Amino acid sequence: MRSEKFSLLTRALEELIEGQASAARRSLAALTRRLDVDAVAEDMQYFLFATALARRLGVGEAQQMNLYLRRFELPQISLFNLVAQRLPMVSLAGVIANDLIRGLLAGHEEATLVDVGLGTGRQEVALLHLLKASGSSLRRLTVVGVEPDERSLRQAEVALSDAARELGLTLRFRGIPKVIEQLHEDDWGCLHDNPGPRVVHGAFAFHHMAAGVDRQLIFNRLRELEPVGVVLCEPNSDHVTDSLAQRFHNAWHHFSHNFELVDRLDLPVRERNGIKRFFGREFEDILGTVDDAQRYERHERVETWRERLRGAGFSPVRRFEGDWSSPHPAVHIRQHPGYVGVGYKEETLVAVHCATADAR
Repeated sequence: MRSEKFSLLTRALEELIEGQASAARRSLAALTRRLDVDAVAEDMQYFLFATALARRLGVGEAQQMNLYLRRFELPQISLFNLVAQRLPMVSLAGVIANDLIRGLLAGHEEATLVDVGLGTGRQEVALLHLLKASGSSLRRLTVVGVEPDERSLRQAEVALSDAARELGLTLRFRGIPKVIEQLHEDDWGCLHDNPGPRVVHGAFAFHHMAAGVDRQLIFNRLRELEPVGVVLCEPNSDHVTDSLAQRFHNAWHHFSHNFELVDRLDLPVRERNGIKRFFGREFEDILGTVDDAQRYERHERVETWRERLRGAGFSPVRRFEGDWSSPHPAVHIRQHPGYVGVGYKEETLVAVHCATADAR
C-alpha cells in the first residue's frame, strides 16, 4: 500500500504530464508540508524527487525548495568523493573493475589503458598499486584519458605519475580533453596508436553520452581499437526512456534501494544526507530537465549494455575467477554471464561488465 506522501508525489507527476501546472504546485506544496527531513529518514527522498519535479515548473519553485536543502550542501567534488568512499556499490565497483583489468593485462610487460571519463584518476592510482602488490609482470603502461575537464586531466596525470614513480613503473600519459562522442578521426587514431595489449575502461561515464548519439556506433569504434577487453561500471536502471512517467518510476525503484541502504550504513547523518543530496542532482537531470536533449544521466539496464557489447563484436566473459567480499552484510556481490552485479536485497544496483574481443 502506497503512503499518502507517495500519492501526493505521483499526483503532482500526473498533473505535470497533463499540463496542469497550478494543480501540480498545490500537490507538491501539500507534500512538502508533510515532510520532516531531520526526523524521518525517508523524507529526504520525497523532498529530492519533489524538488526535481518543481524544476519542471520553473526556476522559482526549484530555487525555493533548494534553499531548504542548502544546509546539507557540500562542494560537488566532496560529494563525489563521499559517494565513492562510503557507498559500497561505488567503492566495490572500482575494486572489482581493477581486478578484472589486472586479469586482462596478466602476463604482459607493456600495455595501454584507454580510460573514458578518467576524472582525477583516483581509481587508476589504486589500479597501479594493485598491479604492484599482485606481482604483475607489467613494467610500462600508457594511460590515455578521455575526460572533458582539463583540470581533472592535469590532476590525474600528476597523481598517476607520482604513483608510478613510487612503484617503479614506467608510465606515459596522454590526455584527450573531450567527451567520447566528440572525438575526431585524429583522436581515434591517437587511441589506436598505442602499444598493446589495450584495455578500455569506463567507470560511470558511458551513460553520459548525449541524446541523439548512436551508442552502438561508439562501441563499434572502440572495437576497432582492437582491445583485448572492455570493463564498464554502470548503474542498472532505465533512465533513457522518453516517457517521464516511466523514468520517474524507474528512478524511484532504483534510488529507493540506494537510499534504504544508505540509511543502514553506520554513517553520520551529515554524510548520509550528503550522499542523498548527490543523487538528488541526478534526479533533477533525470526528471527536472524539460528538454530531453539536455539530459545526461541516461542510465540503461544491464541487458542493454551487454547486447551493445555483443553487437560490437565483444564476447561477455562467462565465468569470473575473482572472489570478492562485501564490506557490509546488506550488500551482495553476484556473478552473472558478462557482468558482476553489486546490489541490495534482490536488486542489482551497479553492474561491472567485462567482455573480450571476438576473433575477426
